[in-house]
Amino acid sequence: MAIPLRPRFGRSVAVTVAAVMLASMLIAVATPAASAQIAGATVAATEPAFASFADRLPRAAIAAAERAAQPTEPVEGVPETGVVAGTVTFPAAVALASGSTYVVAYSPGSDVASPLAAAPVGDTGSYSLQVPVGEVLLAVVSRGRAVFDRWGVDSTTPDGAATVVVDSAGLAYDVALTASALVSGSVTVPAGVDLRGRRIAVAVYPGSGTGTVATSADYVSDTGTFAVGGLPAGDYRVAFVSAVTGASSEWWNDAPGFAQAERIVLGAATVRTGITAKLESLRLMEAATPTITGSPTVGQKLSASTGSWTSGAALTYQWLANGVAISKATAATFVVPASLVGKKISVQVVGRKATYLVTTRTSVATSAVVQPMTAPVPKVSGSAIVGQTLTAAAGTWTAGAKLTYQWYVSGVAVPKATMTAFKIPATAAGKTITVVVTGTKAGFATAAKRSVPTSAVLAVLAAPTPTLSGSAVVGNRLTAAAGAWTAGTRIAYAWYLDGKAIANATGSTLSVTAGMVGKRVTVRVTGAKSGYVTAQRTSTASAAVTYPNRTTPVSSWDCPSWAPIKGNASSHIYHVPSGAYYSKTKPEECFRTEAAAVKAGYRKSKR
Repeated sequence: MAIPLRPRFGRSVAVTVAAVMLASMLIAVATPAASAQIAGATVAATEPAFASFADRLPRAAIAAAERAAQPTEPVEGVPETGVVAGTVTFPAAVALASGSTYVVAYSPGSDVASPLAAAPVGDTGSYSLQVPVGEVLLAVVSRGRAVFDRWGVDSTTPDGAATVVVDSAGLAYDVALTASALVSGSVTVPAGVDLRGRRIAVAVYPGSGTGTVATSADYVSDTGTFAVGGLPAGDYRVAFVSAVTGASSEWWNDAPGFAQAERIVLGAATVRTGITAKLESLRLMEAATPTITGSPTVGQKLSASTGSWTSGAALTYQWLANGVAISKATAATFVVPASLVGKKISVQVVGRKATYLVTTRTSVATSAVVQPMTAPVPKVSGSAIVGQTLTAAAGTWTAGAKLTYQWYVSGVAVPKATMTAFKIPATAAGKTITVVVTGTKAGFATAAKRSVPTSAVLAVLAAPTPTLSGSAVVGNRLTAAAGAWTAGTRIAYAWYLDGKAIANATGSTLSVTAGMVGKRVTVRVTGAKSGYVTAQRTSTASAAVTYPNRTTPVSSWDCPSWAPIKGNASSHIYHVPSGAYYSKTKPEECFRTEAAAVKAGYRKSKR
C-alpha cells in the first residue's frame, strides 16, 4: 500500500524569504567605519542594489534539497502515492563530485520553492521519488553543476512546461541534461567578519548588457566557495553581492561597477574556475586615471582632468616631477618652472568620501620638460600670381634652432615645397598660400609658426602683343588688333604719340592729324578679368607720321603750307612758290614736293 505524504513547507518558504531579505539588505550595503586604504584597489561606485539577481538564485534546487531531507508521515485524507523513477543522464564532461541534482514534483502552478516531493540523483543518475497521485509538474534542477535545469519533458523554464498524471502504478521519467557553462571560485572577507548564512551571493550578468538583468546567481557557501552553472555561451560580468556588515559588494575583478567589471568569455560548456574576490570593509570608490593637458614647457600651464569619480568624493591634487612631489603644487593646474627642465611631470589625484576607501590615481607622465623656443611668425614676400616666386623670411629664432619650411596652398601641404622660396603653380589660382616654419633644438620645445595667408592667387591672362594696321599719314586712320586674349577678358585701348597718351584716344582706331607729323604712334591694350592679374601689352611703334604727297587746296588761290606746289589739272603744269605765275594760279591740286607732282603726271612751269 502506498504511503500518503504530508509535505512540510516551512523550510521551503524560508528559502524565498531569505532571498528577498538578502536583496532588500543590499539596498544599503553595510560599510563599517574602518578607513584603512587598500593598496592597488580598483575603485568605482558600487550599485546600491544589484538588479534582478534574487530572481536568479537557485531557489528550486535549495527547496528541493530541503524537501528531500524531510521525512514523510501517513496523513488521513492525503491521496495515495505513486513512484516516479528513472535515470538522469549527465553530459560526459560534467563533474559530479561537487554540486547536486534533484528530481522534483510540483502541483501545477505552484511556486518553485514549494515542491510536493524531491529526491536526489545519485552519481549513477538513478533516482526514485514518491509523488501524490494526480497531475504534477516534474523537473530536474541542479546547483553548482554545469548543466541546465529541465522542466517537464523538454522545457528550460517552468512556464508552459508540460505536466504529467501519476497514478498508483507510478511513472518512468528519464531525462538527458544539456551541458552549460559554469563559473566557480571563492570569496574572502576581512578578519572577524562572518560570511555564513547565505548572506553573500554571486550574480552573473551578460557582459554586453546594462547590468539590469542577471542570467544566473547562487549563494557563497559557508566556507567561501561558489559555483554558478546554467549559463549559455557568451561573455559575462560577475558581481559579488554582500549583505554582511564589514564586507562590501563589488564586481570582478576588483571593480565597483558594472561598466568597470572585467568580462569573462564562456563557451557552450566552458567551466571557468579561479574567479575570486576579496571583499573589503570599506566600499570601493569609482576613480579614473587622471590625464594632463598642456605642453610640458617652461612657463606653460598644465591642467589635470580627473575623469569620473564617485559622486561626492573630495578630490585633492599633487603634482610630481620624476615621481617626487613638487612643493605647493596642489591645484588642478600647474605652471611649469624653469627648475624642472629635463624632468617628467605627472599628477596624483586622491579621492576621499565617508565609508569609501581612500583612493589614489596617478597620471601617465609627460615627456621631459623643455625650455620655450623663441618663434616669430614668418613673413612672405612676393606677388601672389601664378608663376611668381614667393620668399619666406623666418625671423629671429632661438640661436642654434634648426629651421624647416613647408608651403601650403589653402591649408594643404605642397609636396616637396620645403625651401625658403616657392614658385606658385597654376593649380594655386584662386587659393591662398602660407608657409609654416618649424624650429627644433635639443632641450627646447619644438615650435611651428604659420605666416599670414596671402591674398587669393591670381591667374595669368593670355596676352598677345597688339598690332597696328593703316598708314601713319595725316588724314588716314590707324586700327589696333588686340589679338587672342583669355576668353572673357575685358579689353581697353589707349593711344600714345612718342610715348605720351593722346587725350580721349581710347578706341580701337585712331585718326592721324597734322599735329602728329614727325612722331610715332603706339597703342596699349589692357586686359582685365576676375581672378586674373590685369595685363598690358603695347604695340610696335608706327613709322613717323607724315603728310600725304598730294592734297586739295585750302582755298581758291591757296594750297596748305605743307603742300605749297600748285597743280593745274587742265594743263598738267605745276607752279612752285618762286615761279612767275604762282600767285596768279588757282590750284586744282596741291603737292608736297615737285617729285610728287611729277609722279602725278605734271610738268613744271617754265616761268
